[in-house]
Amino acid sequence: MRISKEPEVRKQEILDMAMKVFARKGYEATTMKDIAKEAQVVPGLCYHYFQNKQELYQTAMTQYAKKCSSAFTAVFQQQDLKLEQCLDMIEKIAVHQETEYSYKDFFDKEGNELFHQQLTQCMSKEIFPVMKKYLQCLADRGEIQCSDTEMMAHFVWAAQLEVILMEEIPMEDRMAFIRKMVNKLLK
Repeated sequence: MRISKEPEVRKQEILDMAMKVFARKGYEATTMKDIAKEAQVVPGLCYHYFQNKQELYQTAMTQYAKKCSSAFTAVFQQQDLKLEQCLDMIEKIAVHQETEYSYKDFFDKEGNELFHQQLTQCMSKEIFPVMKKYLQCLADRGEIQCSDTEMMAHFVWAAQLEVILMEEIPMEDRMAFIRKMVNKLLK
């Protein structure tokens, strides 16, 4: 018996199943038919919501990036936080998420570097604007010394991202280095 669901609920189920299938089978080996089967819908319904596998993947990955970014953006949205408090919270999140994010095996798998770059870009779109605004608030309060927060935000973001991606170094060490450099740059 077919179960009728609201279109947005059904679409979300397809997105959730898509990430699971992509993670298990890999992008190339996954078909829309595989995703439909996993979501217990007919393949045509997947095509109703998404033109093709690429669009479905992009939508699912963007949604996943927002989920991965939400804890970081929540910290930067607390614009009254002192810099050290902010760095403490960001470090805890980064250490926790390094091992706890749902599709780590897929995005960190050898051969999936392009997918990891896409995830990183999507997360940057979520986090960077909020971080930039946070730095401006710190500068406005006189907590940091920075004459151009726009350029400084870009510099800090790009530099920390390169360090974060050095997975051969323990996360605690990467975060300690980032903290040290941020403090040198901004104080």
